[in-house]
Amino acid sequence: MSYLALDLSKSSTGWALWAPGSDAPRYGHWQLGSEWTTEGGCYAKLHRNLSDLHKVAGFTHLYFEEPINPGHLTGNTSIATIWLLSGLAAHAQSFGHIKRCRIVKAVNVERWRKDFIGDMVVREVKAGTRRRRKAGDSKASSTDQLKKLVIERCKQFGFAPRKNDEADAIGILTYSLLLDGVTPPWIANETLRPALQGVAA
Repeated sequence: MSYLALDLSKSSTGWALWAPGSDAPRYGHWQLGSEWTTEGGCYAKLHRNLSDLHKVAGFTHLYFEEPINPGHLTGNTSIATIWLLSGLAAHAQSFGHIKRCRIVKAVNVERWRKDFIGDMVVREVKAGTRRRRKAGDSKASSTDQLKKLVIERCKQFGFAPRKNDEADAIGILTYSLLLDGVTPPWIANETLRPALQGVAA
């Protein structure tokens, strides 16, 4: 039995894999395509990578971040991006079904982030963003700061993600395990959650 979490993206899909008995997850990222790669090509690359990982690890549980709701479009996110992410999510679901995974589940970004870095931390970051927007910064966004805080949280556990996509996959994995009643060792060994640095004032 093993657990795989994905942070789906065309340019950099983060993955984190953990099996009971291991002290820590293995993690990394895949580039599914470039600006010239078709959507079908990205889905095919995701399939090949999942197939290779399944041959090695035989994961039985598959979690992935659910696509953005089109009604929540902000910043540089386009309908085309949401279409692609929805296709990647659908392919992950299909792969998990074909491989008879026990659990195949989409995970909400707001929920796993709050659980992983702390509800109050997320609230403070978003409050800071609202203040900057009210002061006239129409481009103010919480996303980059929240991603940095996820990386910092991973480092507190002793991990060294090279990209925020890897850190996000670790966060999705941790949240999903706890939600399914499994306490991973990096959580079980934590006696007191350290405070995260860099929260907006």
